[in-house]
Amino acid sequence: MATSARNIIVGAASIHVSVAEASDGSAAGAPLTLTPWTNARTTYLASGLWRDVGYTDSGLELSYEPTFNDIVVDQALDAAVIFKSAMKVTLKTSFAEATLENLVVVYGQRAATLTGSTDGITNTVVLDYQGGALGEYPNERSLVAIGPGPRSSSTGATGQRVYYASRVLSVDTSAQAIKRDTGTYFPVSFRLLPVASTSNSYGKITDRVYTT
Repeated sequence: MATSARNIIVGAASIHVSVAEASDGSAAGAPLTLTPWTNARTTYLASGLWRDVGYTDSGLELSYEPTFNDIVVDQALDAAVIFKSAMKVTLKTSFAEATLENLVVVYGQRAATLTGSTDGITNTVVLDYQGGALGEYPNERSLVAIGPGPRSSSTGATGQRVYYASRVLSVDTSAQAIKRDTGTYFPVSFRLLPVASTSNSYGKITDRVYTT
């Protein structure tokens, strides 16, 4: 039975990564406390704690992958008990703005590996993409994606859905193409990791309505 078309979501999201970095298992950036009727994207940018990665391609894909194991007994043809034995959450997208600032995130580098002005058009910017040292912990960031959400059932006001990930780590191969007939994109797959101090929470998903 149909319920409400207001709950159908379509549209792109803006993605922000934390300016700060972490490699000690803690969140690199905390979600901002936003009151209702506040444009989350504007507020995050104004805080100075987050950076907008700009245009993206192929949208945003959040994958929630639990692993279950079976306990099979002689007296049943199927499992008597199943239990969760592992958990994996990933977030995939593709950065359409081929800046070195974005490449720092895709390669999992620290901000210090990028030197020079942030304007590579008129000044020199250098990214020293490093392999790291044996035993070195990987670099983590926090991530916020802000996209459309369900509309208000009472007023029809525009909905906004805010995805917050406490700890993200770029884990997969990212190949960038430099071709005559296509743009240069930075595909990236982030592995989300939990924060143990908050019941192994990966983050939060918040729905709200806002005014521009």
